[in-house]
Amino acid sequence: MIHEIIMPKLGETMEEGYINKWLKKEGDRIKKGEVILEVMSDKTNFEVESQYDGFLKKILIQPSDKPVAVTTVVGYISDTMEEEIPFAAKNEKPQAEPLKEEKEGEKSTPEKSKISLAARIIASPAARKLASEMGIDLKDVAGSGEAGRIEKKDVENYAARIEKTQKDTVKEVEKLSPMRKIIAERLSWSKQNIPHYYLSVKINMDNIEQLKEISEKQGKSFTYTDFIIFFASRIIQEFPLLNAAFADGEIHQFNSIDIGIAINTENGLIVPVLRELKNKSIEEISILRSDLVDRARKGQATKQDMENCRFVITNLGMFGVTQFQAIINPPGTAIMAVGSIEKEPIVSGENIAVGKTMWISLSLDHRVIDGAYGGAFLKKFKMMMENPATALI
Repeated sequence: MIHEIIMPKLGETMEEGYINKWLKKEGDRIKKGEVILEVMSDKTNFEVESQYDGFLKKILIQPSDKPVAVTTVVGYISDTMEEEIPFAAKNEKPQAEPLKEEKEGEKSTPEKSKISLAARIIASPAARKLASEMGIDLKDVAGSGEAGRIEKKDVENYAARIEKTQKDTVKEVEKLSPMRKIIAERLSWSKQNIPHYYLSVKINMDNIEQLKEISEKQGKSFTYTDFIIFFASRIIQEFPLLNAAFADGEIHQFNSIDIGIAINTENGLIVPVLRELKNKSIEEISILRSDLVDRARKGQATKQDMENCRFVITNLGMFGVTQFQAIINPPGTAIMAVGSIEKEPIVSGENIAVGKTMWISLSLDHRVIDGAYGGAFLKKFKMMMENPATALI
C-alpha cells in the first residue's frame, strides 16, 4: 500500500514550511515513529516522524528555499519497493505548491503579508533561520549565491556591518554619575512598583496674572511657582493623604506640610524640600523658595534639605512644555506637574476673550489615594488658583 508524506500543519497560523533536509533516502527501510525529514516553519525547526512502517518509495520535494504549503504531498512510503506509485503521483512535479490566492472578501493580515514577501525572497533555510533568530529582515540582505540567493554567510556579514555601524555612530560612552545612578534607581523602582494614575485640569491664570502685576507695583516679585506652592500647601491640609508616605505596607501621615520642588542642576535633577508651610504667607514662601533654589544650583543644598520629601511640584513650563505626567518620588504619594502658560480663547458667560491658561497634572499612588479623593483636591486647587484674591484673604 502507498502512503503519503505531507507537509504538516503545526499551529493555526502556519501556512507553509521549508524542507531543510531528508534524513532518509529513497529505498531506505522506515519504522513508524522514526524521523524522516526536517522542516522549518517561520519560527522554528521541527522533525517529521513517519506515520507508517515501510520503505521511502519516492521523494517528491527536495530541500530548497521554496516554501511548501501545508498538506502538500512531499513524498511516498510503500509497504514494499515493488509497489507502483499512483499515476498522478508519478507525474506530480517535485516542487512546492504556489501560495494560495487570497479569497474574495478575505481580509489580508500582516502575517500573510510576511509569508507572501518571504516567498519572493530567495534564501537558504539556514539563512532564513539565522535571520529570524537575529531579527533581520531578509529583504535588506544582499545575496551572494546563484541568482542572488541569500546564504547564511550573507546574513552574518549583514549583521556584522550593522553592529559596526552602530558602534561607529556612538560618539562616546559616559558612565552614570553617582547622582544619576540614584535618580535612575529611585525612579525605575517607582515606575515599576507604584501603581501610578494621572489626573489633569486646565486653570485660567488671568487673575493670578493680575495679582502678580499688583504685587510688582508694590515692590514684591512673586513667581507662578510661589502661588502654586502657597495654594497647594493650604489645600493639602484638607487632603492629608497627598502629604503622606507609603512605607512597609503602611500609610504614614504627618502634621507638617512639606513640599519638594524639582530643580534642574548641572549634576542632574534634585528635589529639596520647603518645610513647615502650613501657616506661612506667600511672601515667606517666596523667600524660602528663592533661597533653596539658589543654594541647590550652587551645590550647597544640605542633607537636611533633601530629607523627608513627600509631595513634589515639578515645573517644565519655562521650556514650553504644555502638559506632562511626572513619576512619583518615593516614599511620597503624589507629584504635581506644571505646564506652560498659554494664550487661548476662553468662554466667559456669553463672551469669548483671549486669556491665559495652564495645565496641572497630578500623578497619584493608587495604593493610597483613590480617584475621587485626588479629583476633589484638583477641583479645590483650580478654584483657589482662579480666585486667588479671595483665597489669599
